[in-house]
Amino acid sequence: MSEKLKVLVVDDNEDFCRNVSDILKLKGYEVVTVYDGFNALELVKQDGFDIVLMDVKMPVMDGVATFKKMKEVAPHTQVIMVSAYAVEELIREALREGAFGTLRKPLDFDELFALLEQAAAAAGAGAMILVADDDENLCTNMEDVLKDRGYRVKVAHDGGIAVEQARKSNFDIVLLDLKMPVLNGFETYLAIRDFRPDVVAIMITGYQQEMRELAQQAVQKSAYTCLEKPIDMDEFVVLLERIQEQRDKGVLQKSR
Repeated sequence: MSEKLKVLVVDDNEDFCRNVSDILKLKGYEVVTVYDGFNALELVKQDGFDIVLMDVKMPVMDGVATFKKMKEVAPHTQVIMVSAYAVEELIREALREGAFGTLRKPLDFDELFALLEQAAAAAGAGAMILVADDDENLCTNMEDVLKDRGYRVKVAHDGGIAVEQARKSNFDIVLLDLKMPVLNGFETYLAIRDFRPDVVAIMITGYQQEMRELAQQAVQKSAYTCLEKPIDMDEFVVLLERIQEQRDKGVLQKSR
């Protein structure tokens, strides 16, 4: 961790708060704990936090309602939702509203540390990209090239893992191979778009004729474009830059 991050932990379970606080402090984080949504809002108004780690299921005002109000007073604060319960609709709502990611209790602390660093980097680093393809060599090559260009990259080798990655982290762009195991690229895009409606999806395929209909369906459902393998990485980086410029201006337009 390059600099001390300030984290607010919000949970009505005081033992959970103490445990998380102790572990994060040992890793060099500055931590404040609070046990309900109302006090969390007051603290965020009074003091700046880099990240809020917030329980979904809390009495009186749940974590999602708290997050929505928090966006009004601290729109740039990254929020990670945490839950021990099967509250899929609440989690989906939080992600649709822009929560950075989700974690399940009991926490995997290595996973938490990684997610905290990703969330902290979100404001100032390059776009965050998910590369999903069952071709591991292609994923490795793309990851290396994109990281060299300043992008933050995660990889997944099947559609199911890609969906889980998108639940944990708020990707700017997802690059999805149309022909993947578990879920094909189109199915993966629809699943991710259900809780990340603003995600930019680029479909890729090495089977242009076989996947033509699926590629057309993806673009009709607002995927940005479909590229044919092998990918020209210089052209691909130019495409990413154009997408970022369009997003910054609020004029994102699909390619064909």
